[in-house]
Amino acid sequence: MKRTFLLLAVGAVLIMAAAITGNSVAQVVVETPAVVEVPTVVETPTVVETPTVVEEPAIISPTYVPIPVPQQEVITPAPATGGVWVGGHWDRTPDSWAWVGGGWVQPPFSNAYWTPGYWQHQGGQYVWENAHWAAANQGVIVNKPVAVPPVYQEVVPAAPASTVATAWQPGHWEWRGTWVWIPGAYVESVVPTATWVPGQWVQGALGWQWAPAHWQG
Repeated sequence: MKRTFLLLAVGAVLIMAAAITGNSVAQVVVETPAVVEVPTVVETPTVVETPTVVEEPAIISPTYVPIPVPQQEVITPAPATGGVWVGGHWDRTPDSWAWVGGGWVQPPFSNAYWTPGYWQHQGGQYVWENAHWAAANQGVIVNKPVAVPPVYQEVVPAAPASTVATAWQPGHWEWRGTWVWIPGAYVESVVPTATWVPGQWVQGALGWQWAPAHWQG
């Protein structure tokens, strides 16, 4: 009987050892890596503001209003930066005229020419077109001089009655991409000793440019 009990005890010990050995097998746990979500960046489109262009109201007249005769203007020496001489001109305001003095300027583009203000006849009325730069086949600067047309022979009228001194400004050709005849007229004499100099072509760094007829003091 002791033998039997001993065998049972040994069997129990073996069973317990097997159970312990089976439970000691390490379990490998594989962790799933965390998913990091990248936030979606929504870019706000850049808003480009269009500058507001305020157009001046058109100057309209039911009848033609004569443009005053130009004022006598003495040309100044050209600046070191060069440029072309743009003569003074009359600008029309809603109810009167304003004189804008001449000066040396740089043409905005190669075939640009300057044109003073003038009236346009539209729909039975007159609309004032301000002085501005315009484009032509040739501008104020050309590759070679363009022959000046013959000067018209003018009959100088008697000086008008005036409270200020006047001087006769002869008719002459102006180059505006093409030749334009400017009739002679009496102008207010600002510099009594000034003399009239006809226009001519002058060669510069960029080509030939027209030096308009002018008063020289």
